[in-house]
This record gives sequence, structure tokens and C-alpha cells, in this order.
Amino acid sequence: MKLLIDLGNTRLKWALWADGRRSMGGVFAHADTSLEAALSNNWTALPKPEAILVASVVKTTQEQELTELLESHFDQAAEFVRSPAHALGIRNAYAEPERLGVDRFLGMATLHDASPRAQILVSCGTALTLDALTSAGHHLGGLIAPSPALMRKALGTATARVGEQTGELVEIADNTADAAYSGCVLSTVALIGRFRDQVAQRLGTPVAIVGDGGGLDEWLALLPDVERGRDLVLRGLALWSECGHR
Repeated sequence: MKLLIDLGNTRLKWALWADGRRSMGGVFAHADTSLEAALSNNWTALPKPEAILVASVVKTTQEQELTELLESHFDQAAEFVRSPAHALGIRNAYAEPERLGVDRFLGMATLHDASPRAQILVSCGTALTLDALTSAGHHLGGLIAPSPALMRKALGTATARVGEQTGELVEIADNTADAAYSGCVLSTVALIGRFRDQVAQRLGTPVAIVGDGGGLDEWLALLPDVERGRDLVLRGLALWSECGHR
């Protein structure tokens, strides 16, 4: 049994992986509680895993906190996976491969393993990331932007009254709350559409889009051809644990 951990900026997702399948798992917002309290509640009854793999995009201090908790709880060190130049059928476009967020790399590996094709991975959590992938597994590169939620948070922080209230999605707003909410969501939709057009033009072929992340539902209905992915990072960690750097 292996313990797989996806440590994002806002949420920690985990799963147990054994015999090629997920047996159990969970998710919590670690910004709302301490890692120690959350992990104690989630993992008190878990047996010691044979390996612990972590995909992390947080600060080194938070990684160190998790490392100490895992060693204290399981008496076992964790492997923090970093993005390589090439592994799991994916060729990383970054000149400095490790600077590509490992969540992005593992998500692409999951998609390519399930269906090798020209496709875009859109991950919407705290940040919005877009990555283009060829059918041969070549990562073309991508974009990073604030998610709609982070855009609204920035508006609320940097302006006096914008973003104070929750709005509704409309095409043309007649009040500040709807204008802020709709502007953030529609800018995300426009960015995804433009990125898809550029990738399709470059490859000369239609491009599929797969979305994942906690912020997906805000805009998914506006892009009905986007396929929903689930637990792509955890599934990528499972592939890594089974295949390593091959």
C-alpha cells in the first residue's frame, strides 16, 4: 500500500493506492486548519504504507512541516516528486524542467496514459494553469493566470468596494457585484478559448480540453466541450510509483 499526497496551495488531497487501484482517500483545505490537526484526524487508523509520494506546489517551509508530520506519524520519509525532463511518456517543454509545477506534469502524464492525443490540460485551483500536449506526449508549454476566485480576491484587496459582495454570471452587468463576478469568470473562458485556438493552429488538428480542480464548476458550463478530469495528480503519482522515470 502506498500513500499518495497532492499538496496544493489551498487543499491537500490524499489516497491509498494498492494493487493498481485506489482504496480510500480524502481532501481538506489546509488553509483552514493546521496540517497536524487535519492529518491526525484523517490518518489515525491508517497502517504504515510501504511508500509515501508527495506532489507539492507549496513553500519549502510547508513541505518541511509535512515531512516532519509524516515521519512522526508513520516513521517513514516521503518522496517529493519533482518534474523531470522526460518521464511517463511526457517530454517537458521547460528548459529548467523542475520549474514546471509537478502537479501540471503529473496531470499531463495521467491524460496521456489514458488517451494519447492532442489535448490541453486546464487546472483551476488557486491558480489557473493551461498546458498543451501533443499526441506523442510532447509538452508544448502553457500559461498561468489567477483563477476566477483569486481574481476576485485581488479585486477585493486592491479596490475599495469592488468584490465586497457575491455576484451572478451575466454577459453585461448592471451592478458591481455581477460585474466583478462575471468579469473574472468570462476572462477565464476567453483565455481558455484563445489558448485552444493557438494550439490547434500550431498543430493543425482539433485539440481536446480536459479540466480539473476545485474551481472548475464556475465556468465549465460555458465551455461544454471541456471534459472533466478527476484526481489527475493523484493518478499521476500512482503512475510514477509504478513506472518511475521510464
